[in-house]
Amino acid sequence: MMSDKVTLANRKEDYQRLGITKEPAIWEDGMRTNGQAGTFEWWYFDAEYTDGSKVVVVFYTKDGFDIKGEACPSIRFELTLPDGRSITNLLSEKKGSTLRASKEKCDVKIDRSSVQYSNGQYLIHFVDDEIDYRCTMKSILPMWRPKTGHMYFGEKQEDFFAWFVAQPSAKLEAVLTLNGERLELVGNGYHDHNWGNVEMNKVINHWYWCRANVGPYTVISCDIIAEKKYSYKRSPIIMIAKDGEILEDQEEHTKIERNDTINHPFTKKFMDNKLKFNQSSGHNTSYQIEYHRKDDLVASSLLAGMKLSLPLKIAIKVLKMNPTYVRCIGTVTLTVSKNGKEEVYEQEALWEQMFFAKNKHAIIHE
Repeated sequence: MMSDKVTLANRKEDYQRLGITKEPAIWEDGMRTNGQAGTFEWWYFDAEYTDGSKVVVVFYTKDGFDIKGEACPSIRFELTLPDGRSITNLLSEKKGSTLRASKEKCDVKIDRSSVQYSNGQYLIHFVDDEIDYRCTMKSILPMWRPKTGHMYFGEKQEDFFAWFVAQPSAKLEAVLTLNGERLELVGNGYHDHNWGNVEMNKVINHWYWCRANVGPYTVISCDIIAEKKYSYKRSPIIMIAKDGEILEDQEEHTKIERNDTINHPFTKKFMDNKLKFNQSSGHNTSYQIEYHRKDDLVASSLLAGMKLSLPLKIAIKVLKMNPTYVRCIGTVTLTVSKNGKEEVYEQEALWEQMFFAKNKHAIIHE
């Protein structure tokens, strides 16, 4: 079947070919590409602080998913303040510059900013003329990836998208200086790392990526839908952890429901206001994770701000291309059923919809 061309690699020979074991290693969060044409790569960090502030920092080898473009180390910094005000700053080095990064561990430098792994902690520093942000992230869960972390596409299984979750959950201490005003912050955060060798719009239609700390549990849940030529194949991903231990990550037991679907006012594509992940487990245990969207923190076109040539602008218009990104905010409810008893936890959460295609209606194949 066409959908069999989408594979989350998990065979013994896949691990051997990639030079990894089932136990994640620190070096996997080092630079995994050459940063040049034919690749993309980034390190993503997000933070939620007790005062209501939210920060996202992403270090890129180039401009996001730009596969064909030359190297261009870049940083995106997004700050949402407790009163709802937001600031987004972008920094880039000279086109053609190779990213200054280690292959042995996460150690990345762009302009005056950096991120570095040291003794189980990540040290993030973002600085420009307006903002100085220094954050220490101390892991409270082990590094994790779904199987090998590599999703392959096509008959030859040469095109891939990789995902490594270096910090499923971390305790944060940070100092944010904004226009001379200094804030000391504490909270919780997350860090992952992505890389690949294929233009995402050619293999992925859209995805929902969700993570939450709810009660004593940490949850990561994703619903990834491949492009039309892969029969809109669904690839769920799940991770459930508690007390420093990963309890569940068997995506083959995950069932997903989508409800309350609307036409998003900005993207003009469908948005599922309710997502439900049902996870059966051993020992008479099951988990139900429900996300209920209330609002958006960010709704944007990925083409906004890009410097495009005239032929590319014409091609985008003709093909009606408009990759979009929405960061949602709402509630997550986790129901844990064990031996006939239920525990229910609820928490505010953030999740995203990344949409590479132009769909107004969902077509999904299990």
